[in-house]
Amino acid sequence: MTTVLMLGDSLIEWGDWNTLLPRYMVINRGIAGETTEGLAGRLLDELNDQDEPDVLLLQSGTNNLLMGNPHFTAIYSSLVPTIRSFYPRAPILISSLMPMPVVAEHVLKKVNQELRDVAEATDNCYFMDVVPPFLEQCLPITHPGFLADQVHLSTRGYQVWAAEIERHLNTILRVQ
Repeated sequence: MTTVLMLGDSLIEWGDWNTLLPRYMVINRGIAGETTEGLAGRLLDELNDQDEPDVLLLQSGTNNLLMGNPHFTAIYSSLVPTIRSFYPRAPILISSLMPMPVVAEHVLKKVNQELRDVAEATDNCYFMDVVPPFLEQCLPITHPGFLADQVHLSTRGYQVWAAEIERHLNTILRVQ
């Protein structure tokens, strides 16, 4: 079974990945409330504790944005090479941040472009833009993608995200 190591915040931690991605063995290393700086602080311990996964998914920065810090993407410039040095063969999949109603569209667009740039500058690293599928498949009244706090994902939000993850994993693993 393909192993996927997921690093990130509560959006990773609270996902029922066994149900959402049943074809994969997900190692869930999300921590609620964590910033990208927090992830950077625990990264070496996480990487030392895990054998090289088949794929590593990285999603961090939600809490940075909520605290008014859109400059966290600079930390990705050190996170990703560190991951690559520990896991030279594993593809890295960087997830964009979600189109949270509480974050201005222009801020989210800029941050996600910077995350895309980091992915494009790294060998065997891919960017997954989840904004279009969220905007298409999560309708505020009938199929909301977020809970009432407008940050955390609803069941529908997790389904849309998981479908995008699976689609990208299928593409990445075919290339390998």
